[in-house]
Amino acid sequence: MRARFGVGKAAGIGLFALTVSMNSHALGVSVLEGTHLNNFVTDDMLLNADKDPNNWLHYGRDYEGTRYSPLMQINQENVSDLVPKWNLSFGVIGAQDSQVMAVNGRLYVTSSHNIAFALDGTSGDVLWKYQRALPGDLGPKLCCGSVNRGVAVYKDKVYMATLDTHMVALDNNTGEVVWEKKLGDYKTGEILTSMPMIIDGMVVIGNSGGDLGANPGTVYALDADTGELIWKTYTVPMTGKEKIAKTWAGDSWKTAGGTPWLPPSYDKETGYILYGVGNPVPDFDGSVREGDNLYTGSTVAIDPKNGKIVKHFQYTPHDVWDYDGTNEAILIKDKEGRKTYLHADRNGHLYSIDRETYKCNWVVPMQRVNWVESFDSNCRPKVNPDKVPTEGKVTTDIAPTLGGGKEWHPAAYSKRTGMIYVPVIDMSMDLEAKKQEFKPGQWFLGTNTLRLHPGAGYLKAFNATTGELEWMRSQNVPATGGVLTTAGGLVFNGDAEGFFRAVKDDTGETLYEYNVGTGIHSNPTTYMVGDTQYVAVLVGPGGGSLWPLVYGEFFKHNTKGGGLFVFALHKK
Repeated sequence: MRARFGVGKAAGIGLFALTVSMNSHALGVSVLEGTHLNNFVTDDMLLNADKDPNNWLHYGRDYEGTRYSPLMQINQENVSDLVPKWNLSFGVIGAQDSQVMAVNGRLYVTSSHNIAFALDGTSGDVLWKYQRALPGDLGPKLCCGSVNRGVAVYKDKVYMATLDTHMVALDNNTGEVVWEKKLGDYKTGEILTSMPMIIDGMVVIGNSGGDLGANPGTVYALDADTGELIWKTYTVPMTGKEKIAKTWAGDSWKTAGGTPWLPPSYDKETGYILYGVGNPVPDFDGSVREGDNLYTGSTVAIDPKNGKIVKHFQYTPHDVWDYDGTNEAILIKDKEGRKTYLHADRNGHLYSIDRETYKCNWVVPMQRVNWVESFDSNCRPKVNPDKVPTEGKVTTDIAPTLGGGKEWHPAAYSKRTGMIYVPVIDMSMDLEAKKQEFKPGQWFLGTNTLRLHPGAGYLKAFNATTGELEWMRSQNVPATGGVLTTAGGLVFNGDAEGFFRAVKDDTGETLYEYNVGTGIHSNPTTYMVGDTQYVAVLVGPGGGSLWPLVYGEFFKHNTKGGGLFVFALHKK
């Protein structure tokens, strides 16, 4: 037998190839060979991510989007011993909307400006770095800064969606580009800011940019190995012949918007992808697009085999407040045995929706809400006519603001307590609509006045079976950080003032706080390497939430800066 051991140029970061050749006198085969790649992510790992305590493989840790970790080394009794173990400066400012993905001790993370990093999870050493060269004229096309929400990892590749509407596949051991695919044209205002999701060997991504150029909402599915487009699904009418086109008055469907700009969930039981769909455009002048404007302000169920939308639930028919519907769907089985999904919407309400019928079980307000008077039997809102923006008149004190309720920052569900933990914003706004001529590639909001009033933020815990409020923790600033919950009885999140904290999952009592020195706008994740549990959070405030963009006074005494902090227990 003859064995040949070959080490590639990236051997120092985990690539190891073994080729074995045998003659026919050995096992009766001419060639026996194989290749081993460290940090290889299989379909089985993705399907059972909820049962893998050590890694973080999806946006919501599992396909269900729970953001719940079974790790409990860090718990209510010892979290006060948490210390930062290392931190990494990204070298850029701007909103850091991403999060850490962890695969067997290696971390993958993105920063603003489409920079991707591979890191050693215990030391923070940079294993490789990839930076996308972005077009110089891209800036005016960006709604909310040069943000990116993270990568997907599958097999031997890392996938990042880019602001200039490309999907890039990188070798997960070297950071070299394996393939890239152009999906849209950023000059129309279409961009990609979401984290992709891997489903059935496909890279699935939704677009952004509906408010700019009225780009139609689109979900793309690409072959993960080659980048070939498998299917493309629109969330709004494209020909006027679709059934949903009847929900758009006249030809208003031609400038519909409705982009699905946040990552989806995946229902392994029904086999459907659950995508949230954004607001119709023009955002605030609803007089030019009468009707329900489907599928905006909705969660849609997409069949991954062909990309067809098979079911939906609409939260805000005929949205004239920019309430979107893009926020996450968290898939659970509640304490009554119902298969539901939970959705905390920017329109200010928390919903429980049946995953088989897509009918509403219940809806409850998360904070002060006055745009709706009541709901029908399927949670369809009856709108308060005094809070509808109109032309030539400023409609005052509309609650909540266009930022929510709850902004894009994800909630978390605890399998330990049966509660959902929601980052809440309690503010109101004034709006005045105006007629606006549509021009391709330009902002199409339809508003003359947009004014935000002071308010507060909370972390709130709701009973996931009944919707009852269990506890709340107020904070000085609107909530701009995602949530993580663990089997250790903890809920982690950060705020715009820069405090990263852990609270008790059953009472909301604060057990730990650490000031990272700049605002937090991202989602904490947790992972384990060897015998140590780590908690990771990106830091750096900015776009993606209207609140810090319009309150310049805040940044006179709060600094910007982008980086990553990783915490673990202090070993005495």
